[in-house]
Amino acid sequence: MDWVAAILQSASGGVGTEALTQLIRAVAAQTGAWNALVVKRPQGAPVTLTHAPSSPRPAPLPSALQYDATDWQLIDGQAWRVVDLPVPELYYVLQVSPERQSEAVWEVVCHLTRLLGQHERFHREIGNLRRLSERRLAAVASLYENALTLGEGQLEWFLWNATRRAAQAMEAQACSLMLLDPETQTLRIAAHYGLPDHLAQEVSVPLGEGIAGKVAQSGEPVLITDPSREPSLKGVPTRPEISASICVPLRNRENQVFGVMTLRRLHPNPPFEIEDLRMFTIFAYQVALAIENARLYEQLHRNIQRLTTLVNLTQVITAELNLDTLFEIVARQITEVVGFSRIALFLRKGDSHTYEPRLLIGYHAEMFPRRGFTKGHGVVGTVAKKRVALIVQDARQENALLRGFGRAIGANRYCVLPIIVHGKCIGVLLVDNEDKGQPFTPEQVELLEAFVNQVGIAIENARLYREMENRYRENQSLAAFRNNILSSLGSGMFTLDIEGRISTWNRKAEEITGLLARNIQNTPYRKALEEMGIESEKRTLVAEAIEQVLQGAGARSLYKVRMHNAHGLRILNFTITPLVVGKQTIQGAVCVFEDITDYVRMEARLSEMERLATVGQLTATIAHEIRNPLTALKGAVDLLARESLPDHLSMYVEVIQEEVQRLAVLADEFLEFARPFRIERQHAALRPIVERSLRAFAPMQKEGAYQFISEVPPELTLDIDPARIEQALRNLIQNAIQAMPDGGTITIRTVETEYEVGIQVKDTGPGIPLEQRERIFTPFFTTRTRGTGLGLSIVQKIVEGHHGRVTVECPPEGGSIFTLWLPKIDILASEE
Repeated sequence: MDWVAAILQSASGGVGTEALTQLIRAVAAQTGAWNALVVKRPQGAPVTLTHAPSSPRPAPLPSALQYDATDWQLIDGQAWRVVDLPVPELYYVLQVSPERQSEAVWEVVCHLTRLLGQHERFHREIGNLRRLSERRLAAVASLYENALTLGEGQLEWFLWNATRRAAQAMEAQACSLMLLDPETQTLRIAAHYGLPDHLAQEVSVPLGEGIAGKVAQSGEPVLITDPSREPSLKGVPTRPEISASICVPLRNRENQVFGVMTLRRLHPNPPFEIEDLRMFTIFAYQVALAIENARLYEQLHRNIQRLTTLVNLTQVITAELNLDTLFEIVARQITEVVGFSRIALFLRKGDSHTYEPRLLIGYHAEMFPRRGFTKGHGVVGTVAKKRVALIVQDARQENALLRGFGRAIGANRYCVLPIIVHGKCIGVLLVDNEDKGQPFTPEQVELLEAFVNQVGIAIENARLYREMENRYRENQSLAAFRNNILSSLGSGMFTLDIEGRISTWNRKAEEITGLLARNIQNTPYRKALEEMGIESEKRTLVAEAIEQVLQGAGARSLYKVRMHNAHGLRILNFTITPLVVGKQTIQGAVCVFEDITDYVRMEARLSEMERLATVGQLTATIAHEIRNPLTALKGAVDLLARESLPDHLSMYVEVIQEEVQRLAVLADEFLEFARPFRIERQHAALRPIVERSLRAFAPMQKEGAYQFISEVPPELTLDIDPARIEQALRNLIQNAIQAMPDGGTITIRTVETEYEVGIQVKDTGPGIPLEQRERIFTPFFTTRTRGTGLGLSIVQKIVEGHHGRVTVECPPEGGSIFTLWLPKIDILASEE
């Protein structure tokens, strides 16, 4: 299947919709299948954006096509598959003949369309963000130009001109504008008029000291008409030549003070008045607005530059799906674009907690532990655990761990950043410029942090691509293995004449059914199907298919037909084809059936393995992220409960204890669902199991709201796991109680068929809406505000572990009936 790899390679060279289009063309060219990219909006018919093959022009898409379906759909004799792409309203549609829908390549194609759809969504979001930033930049620039009414010029020039104009307009001899340094919490003169230059350079006022420091701290303007009599200046050195002063704060849009403006009059000029204070406050507000706009403009300009650089960097790395080549590209972009000369990339080894070096530029392997860093140990392991970037500007001033790491790598300044994907740290990046003796700037760090996020996505995509290739090879091997198994199995076959009577019956048919040819020949096919032991529902379907073929229809297939005979339960696949002789004259039918019981068992096991792989990560997360903190929380609140606390605090402690217990139960439910278990069978009576299940809810019966009725005969026994069946019954009883909050009756009885025993749990609640019945056994589906939605999933898991089934009915008179159907003789269990 080398052409599949060619499809993947050709599709990976494009970006977004272009890559999807390449994939569609490649699939059509290599497989002959029709596939398309379709836009489906809530209102209106679907629109085909691109399709292949392009000729002949395809008919409109079937109106019966379900775009929210996740499996194949058989419509008008064709198999259709719809993939919901991550881009809103965008779908990938595939059409093949029914006999080709089981080919493994279609799953690979569907997975690749989702991956390319993620690329398309990412590039759309980047484009939208870039256009939004450009619009904001234009709006802020326009606002800034309006604020700077004196025309174009640098902010420094504007500030100087503002102090000059303020002094002239207010008839003051000096004006200064001081800005607050957030790090040192001091005010320094940014612009002035009428002050000596050397004084402006030397002045540094701590927050809360002097007139300016107090105004910046309090945020209130100050008018001083006589410095010698001003109480607020007590203890503050004054200049005798100053006759009056005004000092007002400069505020940003968050109403935070970021500076002050001060006016001074010298003797013998008259002092300022209240109106002067009002005018100067308004003027200072306009100046603050202009400063804020200028800063915002500068910040947005830097953001646009950073975003443009980030987009360019992202486009380079996202198109690469080979991990080794991707690492080389990442290193080149960090050195050439971001500006760091030494790079070390550590990646997590599989599912372990060890981070091993995968890329070293400028560093030596001897600088790091031979087996890599363990999560939580060393600088790299600590960053991986805390998932927080570490920026060290002077390792000599840091703790022993950071100093020691700096000495080990020969750097006093370095950055260590986690690479996080879906909330997990998959790697750690270490960079510095120590070999060139150059410090790094905050802008470099910001760009690197943004780039690292995209690197994580690119690494994850490359890993997914590699996993997809491996999975494809595994699927090919599994398909070959399965075909070998099926080819080695014989198939049962019998033929019918035009009147529907058995004419031939091969040896394999005898082995599978236990019916001898001499006894079954000339028997009508309906009676033969009954003697084979096929269940009534499927028997009707097989008979209808045979009748249709005898009437001139094409071949018919039926899958997983259940048959009960002396050997127990067998699962068969039927294929019925017309027996044609001469010029399309139908002389009867050929019925071929295969015993796929072993295959079904293998399929169930494979499905269980895949399910466990899916929930395995969830189980680990619950065990690590919920249960451990929950244990500590329970211990702490139990200690609090032992203390003598006021009543109102004791009530809160009890609430916490109850909620901790509820969370523990939920965690146990998750673990119970995810943990595979083995059915421990024994020959047991059903009645004691039912009585123990009801006994657990006896307190509710004593309250009078609920009535429990058991109609299970004492002599009824089965080969079952009593503990598991009791667990399933308790779940059903609990669900029934929750469905009847005002009380009601719960009845447990048994029913029997020829091959099965059913345990029914019936309630008198409102029943289950029709639209919810197909979903109630889906894991995590619940209609209640509290609960995990795993109760019925666990019930189904237990019953299927007994090779049984669960059904649900809602009679017209109300209530619900859940039935656990268990086989009387379980041939699958006996072979395990």
